[in-house]
Amino acid sequence: MRLLTLLFLLSTLASAKRLDFWPTIPFIRGADLCQYQNAYGQTRSEYMQEMVGLASQLMYSGAYGSEALDMLVTFQSLYERNISLAQRGRYLDVTLENTFRAYMDQYYRDLKPREKVISFTHIAPLVSIVRALSNNQRIGITREDLIGDLDYMIYGSYSYAPSCRGDILVTLTIVGKDGVTKNYVGQGKPNVVMSQIASKMFEDFQRTKFPSTISMGARNLTILGDLNGEVGKVQHPRIAKMNCEMLGARLPSVREYHIINSYGSWSGGVSLGNQANKWALSADDLFIPESNRTVWSTSSVNDRSCYYICVK
Repeated sequence: MRLLTLLFLLSTLASAKRLDFWPTIPFIRGADLCQYQNAYGQTRSEYMQEMVGLASQLMYSGAYGSEALDMLVTFQSLYERNISLAQRGRYLDVTLENTFRAYMDQYYRDLKPREKVISFTHIAPLVSIVRALSNNQRIGITREDLIGDLDYMIYGSYSYAPSCRGDILVTLTIVGKDGVTKNYVGQGKPNVVMSQIASKMFEDFQRTKFPSTISMGARNLTILGDLNGEVGKVQHPRIAKMNCEMLGARLPSVREYHIINSYGSWSGGVSLGNQANKWALSADDLFIPESNRTVWSTSSVNDRSCYYICVK
């Protein structure tokens, strides 16, 4: 029984708390920045000069004055018609919501962290979800007393980007139980723009937060980061050693660096990178991942600047 308890405790180390998000993301359509750009991107005289230039080119190609005018009017009406059809935006909010969740799940499948922090959780009964989908409706909250089961809700806005090339500008706001918000922005085609926001959000929520405790087999190791609780960088490992001592901590050993790297930045550790990165090992030694030897003295390298994390 004691062994099972110990194994359970070890399995919970380096795990982050799961955060439940409401899967339905309401989107509000913002101002059409493309039309704004078209309206104010040129002065009246610049616009008239452009239209005169186009008419002159048509007349040079053989069209009469009235024919050139009719063609310009027709081209303009076709352009405005296509823009009008695109701006109806029916179900664009559903596309943005679903692609956002799909990209987020793809990051979890590809990177495979030990614990999944971001979880999209429906708080409505399953029968209510099926009924809403059958009626082609968004999935709402059926019982207000269940809202307390959520950690965050998300809402967003979208507008047509000023580039007028089919891109949309999307903002996403995350609201926590305490009312604190996080905001993200992305711009691109509707089918890919949410990948930018999903990537930023995945990193913010899934990346290791210090202090982080990981299992070293028979013992635990707490990673503190630098003086600011981040991965630090200094000009000499001696400075890193001094900073760790100020925290009542120390620099990792070679074995600890290997294990910290094995956990990685998504599962409670730190991804150390390749041999381009140098990490403070002691006052005069550096740990260089994936090099022909992992321990290097400061006298054997040209650049003594290095990254560091403190542990205890």
